[in-house]
Amino acid sequence: MKRPLAGSLLLLAVVAGCGADPAQETSGSKELEVLYKVEPTWPHLEKMLTGAKTQYEAAHPGIKVKLTAVQGNNEAYYTKLALLNRSPDSAPDLYYHDTFQVNADVAAGKLAPLDDYLAKWPDWSSQFPDSVKQAAKGGDGKVYGVPISTDTRGLWYQKDVFAKAGLPVPWEPKTWNDVLAAARTIKQKAPGVIPFAMYSTKIHGEASTMQGFEMLLYGTQGGTLYDETQKKWVAGGKNFTDALTFINTIYREELGPKQADAHNAKLYDKMAFEWFPAAELGISLDGAWASSPWKTTGTKPWPEWTEKMGWTPMPTQNGEPPGAVSMSGGWVMAMSAYAKNKQEAFDFITVATNKENSMVYSVGTGDLTTRKDVAADPKYSEGNPSIKFWTDLASVTHYRPAFEEYPKVSTEVQEAMEAVTTGAQTPEEATAAYVKALPAAVGGPDKVLAR
Repeated sequence: MKRPLAGSLLLLAVVAGCGADPAQETSGSKELEVLYKVEPTWPHLEKMLTGAKTQYEAAHPGIKVKLTAVQGNNEAYYTKLALLNRSPDSAPDLYYHDTFQVNADVAAGKLAPLDDYLAKWPDWSSQFPDSVKQAAKGGDGKVYGVPISTDTRGLWYQKDVFAKAGLPVPWEPKTWNDVLAAARTIKQKAPGVIPFAMYSTKIHGEASTMQGFEMLLYGTQGGTLYDETQKKWVAGGKNFTDALTFINTIYREELGPKQADAHNAKLYDKMAFEWFPAAELGISLDGAWASSPWKTTGTKPWPEWTEKMGWTPMPTQNGEPPGAVSMSGGWVMAMSAYAKNKQEAFDFITVATNKENSMVYSVGTGDLTTRKDVAADPKYSEGNPSIKFWTDLASVTHYRPAFEEYPKVSTEVQEAMEAVTTGAQTPEEATAAYVKALPAAVGGPDKVLAR
């Protein structure tokens, strides 16, 4: 989700059987190409993969690992991956995949099931909890990736800003109105401070859908994008409009970032690197990873963060049980259906997701680990007093509808959010536009449930 989710991790490891160097084939050598995402402020995946490459090559003479980086944010990465997956000749053999896209790629025949390999890998049964294993499970019940991270979402707040505004610490909002009231108080008593920030525009892609809209929708009474009983996608309704109304309130009352910042692809960097450390932001709706740059090993160390920052659950709309809401996602290592050397590719996955490399990744990103042995290691929580809080939010978390239509539905949600953020449409108008667009996104009106 930044990862934004958000936010947040698909690692592409490619066994380049397709398009391999003829000289390599003649000599009997093989090459694994690893396609992955990298940003200057987010080097964690590259660090993990570099270690995995060294370990793998040492244990597998004759096989070389080629690390190929995709520069840019999640959306740039998704675009590049989609382009490569158009042809068997260019498709990566393994990739770092966001869980919300797994079923769409399974339906398109792009991913290879891993069940036969996983059955022979002791770590799968001993170190990965059953709940985590669901992240990469297709509609056919098969597993299409090894999870490397998971996450939860909630509210971060700056204690110096709260002190200036006369707000209580610890802060424990019970309803959306409590959150809005705090934001209004900050605007009134702490001029120059941005009261509240969230992702709500198309430039942030899935971070807007998951960290923004779904954190609101799933906090309403019965709010959901997909009705499991009826097996249909929900077309709008009061819950949908109420979620958009919260966003509308933030921007019409000038409680959020300026429009230019709301549409800035680097909004996360502004929040984490500038606004929070400088006490220029009061509250953000974000994920467990938000603190990752502040650690002594992070990209923007802020030693005081453990004293200056607070964290609290995002409440449900009116305090409905269970009183709080979270969304969970994560990233997996997936294998392309086009990979010619599947056993070698899977072997790379086991190295990349072993305890040592998983520790490097989880500690660096601030995401929640998927391995039991990492979670039990004191190094995992060292220097991060918030980790237990984010882990405990799993008790109130929700997951995105794991269907191939979801990415298209998410795009329509982003259209509605942005229209409300800019003021181009009212919440009611944006809901109506979503209702109109939904049938085409999910395959016809017979797959839609009117609300």
